[in-house]
Amino acid sequence: MSVSPMQLFEEQVSSEDSALRLDAMCKLGVVGKAMGPDDTLGSLLPFLAAHTDDDDEMLLKMAQQLGTMVPSLVPGPSAFPIVSILETLCGVEETVVRSAAVASLTAVVPHLPSSDSGKLLDAVKRLASSDWFTGRVSSCGLAGACYSHLLKAGAGEGADDLRKVYAALATDETPMVRRGAATAFGSFAAVVEKEHQAQDMVNIYSGLAQDEQDSVRQLIVTGACSIGIALADASQSSLYVFPVVKNACNDRSWRVRHAVAKDYPEIVTSLGASGDFLEQMIGCFLGLLQDTEAEVRGAAAGNIAAVVEIAGCDVFTNDIAPLLDGLSKDPVMEVRSKLSSTLMSCCKPSECSKVTDDAIVSHIQPVIQAMLANEEEADEVKINILRELPSLTRFLAQMKEITSMVAELSKYDLNWRVRECVALIAPSIAESVGIDAFASSFLQIYLSLLADQVADVRAACISGIYKIYTVASEGKDGAAWIQKNVLAPLKPAYDSSTFYLTRITHLRLHAALCPTDGAPRALLETVVTALSLALQDAVPNVRTVATTCLIPIVSFCDDSLINATIRPAFERAADSADLSVADEMSVDNDFRIQLRELSAVLEA
Repeated sequence: MSVSPMQLFEEQVSSEDSALRLDAMCKLGVVGKAMGPDDTLGSLLPFLAAHTDDDDEMLLKMAQQLGTMVPSLVPGPSAFPIVSILETLCGVEETVVRSAAVASLTAVVPHLPSSDSGKLLDAVKRLASSDWFTGRVSSCGLAGACYSHLLKAGAGEGADDLRKVYAALATDETPMVRRGAATAFGSFAAVVEKEHQAQDMVNIYSGLAQDEQDSVRQLIVTGACSIGIALADASQSSLYVFPVVKNACNDRSWRVRHAVAKDYPEIVTSLGASGDFLEQMIGCFLGLLQDTEAEVRGAAAGNIAAVVEIAGCDVFTNDIAPLLDGLSKDPVMEVRSKLSSTLMSCCKPSECSKVTDDAIVSHIQPVIQAMLANEEEADEVKINILRELPSLTRFLAQMKEITSMVAELSKYDLNWRVRECVALIAPSIAESVGIDAFASSFLQIYLSLLADQVADVRAACISGIYKIYTVASEGKDGAAWIQKNVLAPLKPAYDSSTFYLTRITHLRLHAALCPTDGAPRALLETVVTALSLALQDAVPNVRTVATTCLIPIVSFCDDSLINATIRPAFERAADSADLSVADEMSVDNDFRIQLRELSAVLEA
């Protein structure tokens, strides 16, 4: 006798095994599809409505699954039974269940027909008038979706009622409800008509911004963006919203000030500030940069580049630059870290196009130079600068002090990430100062980093060798320069090396010089010869790397080079490795796999 999907589901949900019950609820959507829309509406949903007093894990899965049923399984015009179940779940005690129910309801509401707008408003009102705070908190999260539905349905009176309901929630005696209203304010304000923004929404926003609870004031800060966008009028934003933002910048709670500082560029943009209005907002920002709390100063400092992009270079030069020295000596490392990162962003036209070259040289260079010169400065600060130093390539030729500091850091800094950054910077230094100056002041440092104990540092050196080669090729024989100044000095170390990773590093360096076709014949011969000889290395890993590097280079070689160098080396390696053997446990297995691939390339 066959068992229907509904019977099986009821049996599993009624089981004493909690894991089986939870698994059944996780497959609620599958059960619904197996039953079809009619049976889902007639049997499954009534069953779920009668089991909304289950444990929290079951209710959480129920809330999540119900939101996926519309409109894929249950069409929108028939979906209100799902709304009723989710309404019940919006009132339970467990926060994650309520959040899931609100999220699912928000997803379902757009699919409801206009005729359901009245029932939907009633559901939100019931939650908003609940004796227990949980329902009132959930109603805050539903207000935006419900309001949008009412507007589409042409229910103007219902929309007026909902604004009043939300205003009452924003002044509820329970702090958790007011926090819910503050959290949902942005989504609600975004759908309210412009004619109701200046009065209704600004009044709600102002009230929440003056709440006695720090957490409420902290959550409402970002609401300025929603109101500013909705008003779309700088004069009204200046009149109604800016006073609230200004008060938040001077709030007694550092968490509120931190919330403002963190989102300040977005707030300035959304309010459409310009002229005197912008000047007033910049004044508030300068206050945040000098706040008594390090978290606030750090958040503000991290937004310097974004604010300058909005306000222009004059603001940076006249207002912000005088504060940079003090921020660079801030006793809290997080502030200096944020500052170093944002200053480097100011030097990148892709992130901040307003700072002029003169401003960079006059105001930013001295600060980053002092940070790099400070032996007690945190590695994170130095790394933030070094990682983005290539953005200053056009200035490095005249920043000799910074170049020399970079060289010193590679010698004495114990943090491998600093040495990695130095290795990554080497090609930019070569491009900026020229290959001759690079050879005299930085080449030995670059070669020493190739022997670093940390693999990432060595890999950073390898990644930049081709760019160094292209710089050397400007106006001279780049291949000859690389062979004389890089490959030749490394050969004795390779030949005498007892450490296989040294040989692997040198082989990968050789291969990196020929990433595409077009390398000069002499350089290609040197690279191919080194890789071919390594096929006879005593260490299987070295042989495998040599073969792997050689495979793409074969296509760049002519028949004479292949027949004179590569093929004889391959044949010797193939004889010793015995390609007919297929032993996955052998240390030579990877080498054999690569040799077979090389054989296929040679025969192609």
